Order: sequence, then C-alpha cells, then structure tokens
Amino acid sequence: MPRSLNQSSHDPQASSRGYTLSVLLVMLVVAGTVTVQKGHLWAPTQLNREREAELIYRGEHLARGIALFRQKTGRYPTTLAEVEAISPRIIRKAYKDPMTAKGEWTFVYNVPTAPSGNNEGLPIVGLRSKSNGNSIKLYQNKSLHSEWEFSALDPRLGGQPGQQQMPGGQQIPNSPQQGGQSQNSNNSENK
Repeated sequence: MPRSLNQSSHDPQASSRGYTLSVLLVMLVVAGTVTVQKGHLWAPTQLNREREAELIYRGEHLARGIALFRQKTGRYPTTLAEVEAISPRIIRKAYKDPMTAKGEWTFVYNVPTAPSGNNEGLPIVGLRSKSNGNSIKLYQNKSLHSEWEFSALDPRLGGQPGQQQMPGGQQIPNSPQQGGQSQNSNNSENK
C-alpha cells in the first residue's frame, strides 16, 4: 500500500545516518582544534631549531673566513668588514647573529681585553652570539647560545692553533689564551 502525502514517514536508517554524520563532524572539529593548538606549540620550537642551525652555519662560515684572512694576510682582522672586503672574496658576507634582534656578535680576541673594555683595533679570532638563551641543541657540549664559540683557532674550521705566525713569518709559541697548551701540561701528560 502506497503512502499518502499526508502521512509522516519515519525512516530509522535515515536518522541513524544523520547521527553518524553529526558525530563525525564533531570529531573533525575537535581534531582540527587540537592540531591548530599543537601547531602553535610546535612552530616556535621549529623556528628556534632553524635559527640555531643558521647560527651554526653563519658562525662557522665567519670563523673559516677569519682563518683564511689570517692565512692570506699573516694577521687577524680587527673587524668583520676587513674579512668581507678582502679580494678575492673569502666569505659570502659579514652575516649577522640570527639569535638577536640587532644581529651583533660578541667577538673573541687574540689578546686580553683592555681593562677599560675598549676592544677597538684588537685582533679578532672568533665570535659568539650575544643571545643568553638556552639552546635546543648542544653545540660543542654547550647549551647557551652565548657559549657557542666559533673560532678561527678551531682546527675543524680551518685554524691551526699550533702554527700561528706573526706577519713576518716568525712563529708565535702557543699560549693558553690562544688555545694552545702550556709546557707544564705537556710534561704532565708524558709522565
């Protein structure tokens, strides 16, 4: 018997499909919300990882440039602009510190810093970040960005700390400030 238009029809399968569709829609909204919230937590961590990788690249690049500058000129530079200006070019550019807003580096000098704090004109052998933030990654077993030292004296970066020379070709003996070992430490190792 055919149904008349005035009779109300109630299909149990149709309401079941509607309920399932509603539950699925709610689950998708919840999953999307959770994903967005986790994305906000993940993004800063990923950004810091990328900035740390950039810090390592830039610091090692500049340290290699300082080592090459010394090999070409027989002296260490007093500014990064000197390294950038040498021809033919030995660095792409005098990169800025990616961990700080101003991009300024803390320089590592070949001689002790003056008591006045004036470092102008002192020979630069390396650099460090000015950021005192904790790192996600360890670099040379250091966990603060400001402790990550990129030095031209580091043999991994092209430096030869045991073979430093003055401009005339005369060799300078190692000193503890220059990354070398003192005679006493060598004698104690041989005993």
